[in-house]
Amino acid sequence: MNLIEHEPHFWELYQDNTHYYLSIAVDMSSVVSCWDLVLTQDEILAYKQQGRKSIEELAKSMVASAYKGDFSAMESRLASSKEKQAIQAAFKQWHVQ
Repeated sequence: MNLIEHEPHFWELYQDNTHYYLSIAVDMSSVVSCWDLVLTQDEILAYKQQGRKSIEELAKSMVASAYKGDFSAMESRLASSKEKQAIQAAFKQWHVQ
């Protein structure tokens, strides 16, 4: 697992072979919630074609839905606990470098 793109204090994009994961921090004013999400094949393709811009748009749309009280887009694609551990380990490794 490697951190390949990030927007400080907002999101991080990770890659593990052919799988991609997006960690998003959703700031709800009094509470910040963090979500580790599995990207779909269409989102991976969009990233490969459009680069960082596609991830920025995806993160913004997820946060916009959350602000409206709709967390279903994030809840339906949560990373497993094993994937979350790998994401955390990759972040720690990246942070040390």
